[in-house]
Amino acid sequence: MAPAFAGKVPPFASVLALALAACSTDHLAPKPRTDASVPPASEAGVPDAALPPPVEGGIGVTPAPEGEPYQTLAEWHLFVDAVKQTPNVDVVPYEVISPLFADYASKRRFIYVPPGVKIAYSPTDKWGFPVGTILVKTFSYLADARDATKGERLLETRLLLHETDGWVPHTYVWNAAQTEATLDVAGDVIDSTFIDSNGKTVTDGYTVPSGNDCRGCHGKLGQTDTLGGRTRQLDRDNDYGNGPENQLDHLAKLGLFDTPPEAAADRVHLVDPFGTAPVFERVRAYFDGNCSQCHQPGNSQGSLSGLWLDFDSTATGEPSVNWGFCKQPASAGGATCARQFDVVPGKPDDSIMTCRLESQLAKVKMPPVGRNLVHTEAVALIREWITGMTGLCGAPTKPPPPDAGAIDSGSGVPADAAPGD
Repeated sequence: MAPAFAGKVPPFASVLALALAACSTDHLAPKPRTDASVPPASEAGVPDAALPPPVEGGIGVTPAPEGEPYQTLAEWHLFVDAVKQTPNVDVVPYEVISPLFADYASKRRFIYVPPGVKIAYSPTDKWGFPVGTILVKTFSYLADARDATKGERLLETRLLLHETDGWVPHTYVWNAAQTEATLDVAGDVIDSTFIDSNGKTVTDGYTVPSGNDCRGCHGKLGQTDTLGGRTRQLDRDNDYGNGPENQLDHLAKLGLFDTPPEAAADRVHLVDPFGTAPVFERVRAYFDGNCSQCHQPGNSQGSLSGLWLDFDSTATGEPSVNWGFCKQPASAGGATCARQFDVVPGKPDDSIMTCRLESQLAKVKMPPVGRNLVHTEAVALIREWITGMTGLCGAPTKPPPPDAGAIDSGSGVPADAAPGD
């Protein structure tokens, strides 16, 4: 179901992406604990004197010393009930508009900002999160995607911590008994089975990323950053217990921004990739949320490809070669599927892009990490977009390169090429 959005979406002739949410303190206030869901200080490995004062009958969030992550998720005290994913006070749930596909895993997202500091708000750039911020994301599989009451299997909870020298990722993997999540540095594979929204039984070796895998998308050491922490991804509604409320307005009400966001009508945000907006706007949103981490100008892993799928590079007026129109690959590592151009107008079966999205081969599939299954709905969206394009590609200027190389400036894009609507 498409989320309800506030604000305006400008007309686009290109491709789009991302969003966030928050929650009321009334909704999050934990009840006095009467069980052992949070261990006493001695069991948590934190001296009593080091613990924050009790918050409304419980222990407040307990960040680990920098460079010394806890061995269990429980020791952070980010949740009142981690199994039920009930957040502690000051831990705010949020959602995004265009989520990153992760083999159909469900995701719960939270943010913790330490008392006394604020987020540097920006209407267009990534927000400036203060040191001490913790971004939390838990991945799980519903036993049956058609009925959430049939239970779920928690897979992993990822933390992204803003420490003094930058962002640091930590991953906690849930045990089979679903009682505890422990620190995992090397990555893991979790054999999983679930029923999808069409009633089909799906098996997956769900891949938990290693620390290096995390940095592959979030940036190498010293440059690690958030992916979706910006207005265009987070400007959407969420329900904090009193009906739909805009997430940005809620965060502002909690006093977490250094400056109030602009009026809702003046904000620019992504559309739901699988909603009802024009197809090119939905493709643009999907690209921004799923591909732009690497495929953008600069020093990202996909920048040498010349295939730039970030929000700015796919805006109206930008060259259509940015998003692959009649573009020969510059650094595909040989994974061209024997096709000549990234995107061939009107011909998805001749386009390298569709082949790589549909492939499950390690050397061909895109993205190369974080996906084992084919994102069927996304493939259908990209196929619809390419089918609706008009124009013809010129003759290839050279054979597809067998491995990484310099960006090819020749695109073969005719002057009258039209990207479709």
